[in-house]
Amino acid sequence: MVDLMLRRDSDAPAGTTINRDVPIPYYYQLEGFLRQQIESGRWQPGQQIPSEKQLCEYYTVSRTTVRQAVTHLVNEGLLYHVKGKGTFVRKR
Repeated sequence: MVDLMLRRDSDAPAGTTINRDVPIPYYYQLEGFLRQQIESGRWQPGQQIPSEKQLCEYYTVSRTTVRQAVTHLVNEGLLYHVKGKGTFVRKR
């Protein structure tokens, strides 16, 4: 089910690939994409987001980049992490 959340199809928002030609850090671009998924309602409160590995593969970035982006969203209160379970969208 989590795999379907990152399908590359006509439903995917435009501009959801990391732009490697701009001086904006990759983690910051990824953070914006993840925030967009939450704020648009595509990811519902309480729903598990894709794993670090899945995000790495989808966006072709390193695990460090994914961790940094997710950590910022956790610190911001949009996501929360449950050890051994995964990362979930926080209820507003």
